[in-house]
Amino acid sequence: MSVISSITTAIRNNAGKYLIKGVGLGALGLVAYDAHYIGKLESDIYATEKDGKSAGKYLNNAMYSNNMSPIEDKVRDFSLKMELDQSYKRFFNSIIGYVKGFVGMLIEHVVPLGLGLGALLSKGKFAKISAAGLGVYSIYEILKNFFGWGTPKGLP
Repeated sequence: MSVISSITTAIRNNAGKYLIKGVGLGALGLVAYDAHYIGKLESDIYATEKDGKSAGKYLNNAMYSNNMSPIEDKVRDFSLKMELDQSYKRFFNSIIGYVKGFVGMLIEHVVPLGLGLGALLSKGKFAKISAAGLGVYSIYEILKNFFGWGTPKGLP
């Protein structure tokens, strides 16, 4: 019984600290979710673009020949077939695309990222200021995105 009472006492005495840390953790979770989602999308887009460009290059090489050599024709056809059957380039291009999308989204969400880290990792006054900043930023985002304030007018 003393263990449970000591835990509840610790929570009661430090509720504000846990609330601030929870706000910071929530902000970081939302930023990470957005960054992961965009990273997955960018991964597929980037890899597909690279595959398309590469396949087009090999197809062009296989279609046009400088001479009538059947050996060169078979080599070109074989290189096109190998390019279309490969998967290692797509794997690496997917990784590159994911990193580009993930980091790009972290840069786009730098304000909530910084405030969330400040609320989660700092102590005292700076943690309170960061949590309050997250509150103000979230109110701003709700007004901007939900109510459409600050966005340009559409068609008349």
